[in-house]
Amino acid sequence: MYYSFIPGRMRNKCSKVVLVMWLSVLFMVLQIFTATLSSWLTLDQLRPPLSTLEHVGFPNGSFLRNFIINKYNISAASLLPVNNAEDFKNVLSNGTVDVIFDELPYIPLFLSKYGPEYTKLGPIIQAPGAVLNVTESDTMTEMKKKYLGLSDPVISQPDQAHPQSLDVQSFTGLFVFMGIVITAAITTSEIAIRQRKNKIHVEKKKKRRYNTR
Repeated sequence: MYYSFIPGRMRNKCSKVVLVMWLSVLFMVLQIFTATLSSWLTLDQLRPPLSTLEHVGFPNGSFLRNFIINKYNISAASLLPVNNAEDFKNVLSNGTVDVIFDELPYIPLFLSKYGPEYTKLGPIIQAPGAVLNVTESDTMTEMKKKYLGLSDPVISQPDQAHPQSLDVQSFTGLFVFMGIVITAAITTSEIAIRQRKNKIHVEKKKKRRYNTR
């Protein structure tokens, strides 16, 4: 970049503007790639390896016992039935289990009572689109507030940790501005070149007329 501005290397100012803009775009693309890659790596580290868990808790008498065994190939000896929310907290705090599988709306109730000490992952089971639309609607949120007494932070807690990352859309306005500047610089450069050529052509004609006289 330094040698591009040395006299004799690049004298056209419009060319310098285009070069600076392209280098800026390249820099931002590299930053976006780095930020996205970092977010992917961080998210992978935050996700517990569910397929390799050794100790799993579940509500006593729930159908989730068979689901966990069939879905994750975990032996029945690694499963611990838990009776209530207080037991959930105890076995998680003392490390008896690594994770607990439960159903909605019991998970929001547990989180509303014990706060952000625990992370919610899922949903694990795929549900029909109509069910997902209902659970994510404003009506369902109001029902949770009214009948379950859940606060906004608990209701709006994401299922997974999604770190904020930069993407191309975050720089749409800047890219448009750079495109306009580059286009204007190229257009100005072309106009200047043509005017210079026309001027040289006119001067040559004048010299020819002078010589003929």
